Amino acid sequence: MSRKTTEELLEESTDSETENNDDDDEVVSEPEDQCIMRDEVDGDEVESSSEEDLDNLSEIEISDKYFTSTGRVYVSKPPRISRRAAQNIVKEREGLRSEGKVATIIESFEKFFTPEIVDSIIKYSNEEAIRQKVPGTSRLEFLAYIGLLIFMGKESDSKTAVTDLWSNISGRFVYTATMSRTRFQQLTKIIRFDDKTTRNERREFDKFAAMREVFNKMNSVLPKCYSAGMHTVVDEMLSLFRGRCPFKVFMKDKPGKYGILIRMLTDSKSRYVISMEPYAGKNKNAAQQTNSATAIVKRLVHPINNSGRNVTTDRYYTSVDLAEDLWNNHKLTLVGTLQANRKHIPQELKEVSGRELYSSKFAFSDPDNGSVPITIVSYIPRDKPKRNLLMLSTQHYDDAIGAQSDPKKKTVINLYYNDTKGGVDTVDQMVRKYSTKRATRRWPVSIFYTLVDIAALNGYTTFILNFPDWNKKKPNQRRLYLHELGLKLVTPYIEERARKVTGLQKCVISAMEGILKRKIKQRSGAKEVHVGKGLCHLCTRDCRSKIEKYNKVSKTTIICSVCKRYTCGKHSNKTVVCSICEDGCEESDV
Repeated sequence: MSRKTTEELLEESTDSETENNDDDDEVVSEPEDQCIMRDEVDGDEVESSSEEDLDNLSEIEISDKYFTSTGRVYVSKPPRISRRAAQNIVKEREGLRSEGKVATIIESFEKFFTPEIVDSIIKYSNEEAIRQKVPGTSRLEFLAYIGLLIFMGKESDSKTAVTDLWSNISGRFVYTATMSRTRFQQLTKIIRFDDKTTRNERREFDKFAAMREVFNKMNSVLPKCYSAGMHTVVDEMLSLFRGRCPFKVFMKDKPGKYGILIRMLTDSKSRYVISMEPYAGKNKNAAQQTNSATAIVKRLVHPINNSGRNVTTDRYYTSVDLAEDLWNNHKLTLVGTLQANRKHIPQELKEVSGRELYSSKFAFSDPDNGSVPITIVSYIPRDKPKRNLLMLSTQHYDDAIGAQSDPKKKTVINLYYNDTKGGVDTVDQMVRKYSTKRATRRWPVSIFYTLVDIAALNGYTTFILNFPDWNKKKPNQRRLYLHELGLKLVTPYIEERARKVTGLQKCVISAMEGILKRKIKQRSGAKEVHVGKGLCHLCTRDCRSKIEKYNKVSKTTIICSVCKRYTCGKHSNKTVVCSICEDGCEESDV
C-alpha cells in the first residue's frame, strides 16, 4: 500500500470535515500555524483563529473523547493507521509440520497417544495387577483394549452393559474375538496412570496428581504435528463425570452439566487441539500459580507465541489488560466479548438509554500516544428489554459495519467473532458424537477416555491432511476412520490369540475367523474332540458280526488328526505339552 503525501491527507481531512463523514480523524488541539495551513487549503486565507473558535474546537475535542474511571482516554473516531502491525501478520504457513507426516492410520493415532504414554500406563497398571493378584497386561493387549473402546464409541456402545456387548445374541464379533468379557473388566479395574506409592505426597501440592504425568505427556506433543492458521480460539470443554472428585464443576450451559473442566486452545477452522489445561481447583499447599483468566490464556497460547495469530475468547477471559499483554509480550491479537464490569471501559459505551436498535458505538485507543490499538464496540442487539453487547478487538481498528443488506447492521468485529468462536465447542461436540467414555466412579479413568477421544480426533485431522482423497465423497468419513483405527489396534492381538485356540469355544473361534478373514488352523495332536459322536473304526474292525459291533462298541467324540476317523481312548494316545515347550515346537517347525 503506497503512502499518501501530506497534501493528499490534508485534502481528505478537509473533505471529511465538510461532509461530516463517520470516518473523520480524531479532533485534536492543533497549533495556530497548522490551523492556518488547513484554512489555506480550503481557499480562505485567515491569519489567525479567534479565541471563540479555539473554545469551540476544545468543546468538540472533549465531546469526541471517552474518559474512564481508571484514567484511560478513548476517542470515538478511528485514528488513521498507515500499515498493518507486526502483531497482525502471520509469518508461518498453516498446515502439517514435518512431525505430522504419517503413512498409516494407526501411526496418526500414535502421534498423540504416543508409545511413551502407553508404556507408562502399562507399567503402573501391571504394578496394580500384582497388588490385585490378576494377570498383568502387555503392549498388544492394551492397544487392543483401546481399540475396543474406540469401537464402542464408533458404534455408540459406550452406554451398553458389558454383558450385552459380549452376548452371543446382542453382541458383536469384534468384542468376542479380541478378548473375553472378564479380561476386559479386569483391564478396566487395574488401569493406573501414576505411581500409587508416591501419590499422596504429590496430591498435597497437586490435586490432579493421579493423571498429571500422562496428561502432560500428551499435551506436550499436541502442537508438534500441525501449524495452526490465523484464527485460534480459547474456551473450555466439560469431561462428563458425576462421581467423587475434589475439583468437579457444575456448568448449567454445558451438556451433562457435571464434570471436569478442561480449557483448550484450538484452531478455529480445522478444530485441531493445540494445547490443554485441566482445572484442578484451589490448593493451599501448592506453589502459587496464578489461575486468573489472563494467566490461563497466556499459558494456553504459549505454543503460538510471537506468531501474529489472533485469539478469540469469550467474556470470561477477555479484558483490556489481556489484550495489551498479548499484543506487547506475545505478538498476538485478541477478539472477544466483554463483561460490563471489566476495568478500562468507558461509561458511555455501557449506557443503552436513548439508543436505537442495532446501533453501534465505538471507542478507540490512540496509537500516537504509544498505547495498544484497542477497539471497543457497544452494539444493541435487543430492544425489549434493551441490552448491549460489548466487544473488544486488537485485530480490527475501524468502525466498519458488515454487509449493507444486513438488517441487523452487525459490525465486522461481531461477524468475525461469530465465525471463529466455535472451535472448542465443535471439538466438544465431535468428541461426544463418538465418545469412548464409559460409566466409571474413578475420575482418572474418565480423563483417560477423554484423552483417547482427543487423540483420535487430532489423529483424524492429521490423517486427512496427509491423504485428502481418502473416502472423500463419503459423508461418514470420520466414522470410517475410527472403524479402521479400531480394527488396526485389535488385529495384532487377535492374531496372537489365534495361535493358541485350545479351550476356546467355537463361537469365539468363528468370531476370530470373521475378523481375520481366514480359517484358523488348530494345532495338530494325537486326537481332536468334535461335537458329534461315532464308533471307533479300530474296534469295529475287530468285531465278527453286526450284533457284536453295535452291542460292544461304544461311541466316542475323539477323532484322529491324521485319518479324521473316530478313535476311542483305548486306541489313541494323549500328549500333554506345556506352553513354553509348545512355543518352542512351533518355532522349530517354522
